[in-house]
Amino acid sequence: MNNCLNISNLTVHLQGRRILHDVSLDIARGEFAVVFGDNGAGKTTLLRSILGLVPLTSGTICLFGQHASWRNYRALQRRIGYVPQTLAFDETMPISVRNVIAIGRSARAGLWRRLNAGDRDLVNRSARDAGIFPLLDRPIGQLSGGERQKVQIARAMCQQPELLLLDEFSAHLSATARQDCLQLLERLHLQERFAVLMITHHASAVPANCRRTILLAGGQKQFDGEGHNWPAPGKGERP
Repeated sequence: MNNCLNISNLTVHLQGRRILHDVSLDIARGEFAVVFGDNGAGKTTLLRSILGLVPLTSGTICLFGQHASWRNYRALQRRIGYVPQTLAFDETMPISVRNVIAIGRSARAGLWRRLNAGDRDLVNRSARDAGIFPLLDRPIGQLSGGERQKVQIARAMCQQPELLLLDEFSAHLSATARQDCLQLLERLHLQERFAVLMITHHASAVPANCRRTILLAGGQKQFDGEGHNWPAPGKGERP
């Protein structure tokens, strides 16, 4: 199977509310796709469903050719990188950039396996690729917002993902920092050829190598096509 993700007729209810309804979506290996939608459209719930973090009301999710269930989700999650909107941490904790990136390696290798020399080399390589190698020994609390998001990207890269999920990862950045992080993401995608599923409500936050756009509205898929031209709900223009 050439797809790393297959979603079929996905419906999700949370706290008595329907969040997603009958959503079907396939992502090919190496593909770069962006999901757009207003707040409440179901974008984050879609990613959380893929990660196995919310129960499905109906429908199926297949990852890397395997039907995802409680029996195999832990193994499948090791092949998925995830970059959330913000990095949640206690700024008073003296955790270094190096240790944050190493979390990604532990996620792939197993939480209880001690990292070896090869793992540590991969931490260094991920930091270099993200342009943050000089920051490795800095406390994460001393970094700017853009630098922290680069650390998150490096952490995900250290996991050597086959599928990368990004949840509004540039939403709170300045325009300059956003473009810097997007250019980094674009370069890493071309270099490593992992698949990307990124959600955003910023039309400006779309790297040039994204070839597919998907629009969610009211928990349903309204548009799915190539390029950067898609209709917004009821407006016939980009969101």
